[in-house]
Amino acid sequence: MLRWGIIGVGRAGRARARAIAEDPRSQAVLGFRGDPGAVGLATAPSVSELLRKVDAVAICAPDTQHPQLIRAALSRGLHVLTEFPLAGSADVGADLLAMAADRGVVLHVEHIELLGPVAHALREHTRGLRPTGGGVTFTGGSRKGTYGLAHANVARLHRIVDALGLPDRVRVTGRGPGFMQGDLQYGDAELDLDFRLQDGLPRHTGLRIEAAGPEGPVVLEQRDDTLTRDGAPVALPTLPGLFLQDQLCATARILDGAQPYVTDERVLQVLAMADALVRASPEGGFVPWEPAAA
Repeated sequence: MLRWGIIGVGRAGRARARAIAEDPRSQAVLGFRGDPGAVGLATAPSVSELLRKVDAVAICAPDTQHPQLIRAALSRGLHVLTEFPLAGSADVGADLLAMAADRGVVLHVEHIELLGPVAHALREHTRGLRPTGGGVTFTGGSRKGTYGLAHANVARLHRIVDALGLPDRVRVTGRGPGFMQGDLQYGDAELDLDFRLQDGLPRHTGLRIEAAGPEGPVVLEQRDDTLTRDGAPVALPTLPGLFLQDQLCATARILDGAQPYVTDERVLQVLAMADALVRASPEGGFVPWEPAAA
């Protein structure tokens, strides 16, 4: 039975606590910050006290706090589950993964959007297709404690890479307070990016993939939790809750040596994409980038 501590018991932390409660091989025992009592957890007086009393820690704190909290947990020989992004750069992410490997513990990075029914269906429907165009949009309310629009949207970048593979180059065509626009280039095809995190914006995910297949052109379009192919609804699988799927995977990695559903190499590759988007200038063109290696 793994004893878990949760750092940051807000909305995501409460969802994590419920997932741990459904995991037969895990038990959440302590929380720090937020409202641990709302999910029946005792409150730790400090991070160091929490780390002293658990076997594993789930980090649900703001993005910019992830690296320092991960290092603190790894330095005590604890297993770590962290929300995305792992870090604000591929270089820092690689250092954290190397630290976990050196200590023989698991550093699991959550990417629950890849576990949902739409992601499963997209993997099936994009197999064997060559992208010819499309784009991804994401809107939501402004957030504190992020590394900026590119790294705050690592989940959306992962969604594209999961369906289509790694792009050749990236570019930014516009950026400002709370928004970033750009493109991912796949051969001759370009996929538009439009990310916005601003006060009052509703949360919305949109993804359009235009592609060529053996039987002709195909258009796949996601609107939040729905997916169509050439305008017709796609039947989606019924799956367990996203946090529970992720939690069971993390536990299996720790106790059984199971494989992750997102490899360390892919985590670093997508962080490197976000790094390239940060480096890109609206006045410049496409930015070549080197996928990071684990």
